[in-house]
Amino acid sequence: MSSTDSMESIDSLVVTVPRPDSARSTIDLYPIRGTSDSRFGDMDANAHLNNLALEAMHENARAVLNGRLFPGLYDPKVDTVRLVTSQNVVHFLAEAHWPALIETGIGIGRIGRTSFVASSGLFHNGQCISLCDTVLVALGSDGPVALTSDVRSALQGLWLGSGFDEKDPYLTGEPGRA
Repeated sequence: MSSTDSMESIDSLVVTVPRPDSARSTIDLYPIRGTSDSRFGDMDANAHLNNLALEAMHENARAVLNGRLFPGLYDPKVDTVRLVTSQNVVHFLAEAHWPALIETGIGIGRIGRTSFVASSGLFHNGQCISLCDTVLVALGSDGPVALTSDVRSALQGLWLGSGFDEKDPYLTGEPGRA
């Protein structure tokens, strides 16, 4: 096998994901919004907010979304469905520096039978700095379970582009909220 053949066979093993549609780069698309303060420890050697810190902000936005959709999800005393991540794709689009207040936005990108895609964006001074799409699978004690009609209805109410309600009681600034 020549080195060219070897490279081609290796290339076939690797799949990259194209950048998301530019429409994802506006905060107005996301029905759940909040803010996150960057921390001094979030900086890398170049004084940028590092990729892990940005992913943690996406993760926190997902936790807010999941807690809204599945009451009791994070309460160990409540027996509820579990959510596991089966895929997580993050795009880092621009730099942000500490100190920074990051706006977060999240909504639903897709709904399947046992899973859904939580789609989030991070914004600094009006510029989109990162986008993330996470496939979350609902699990019962024996594996994946179908999303209930109530959950499906709640998910559909949070489609990307479905609007933002500033009077939503879930977004009142309580600790742990968006």
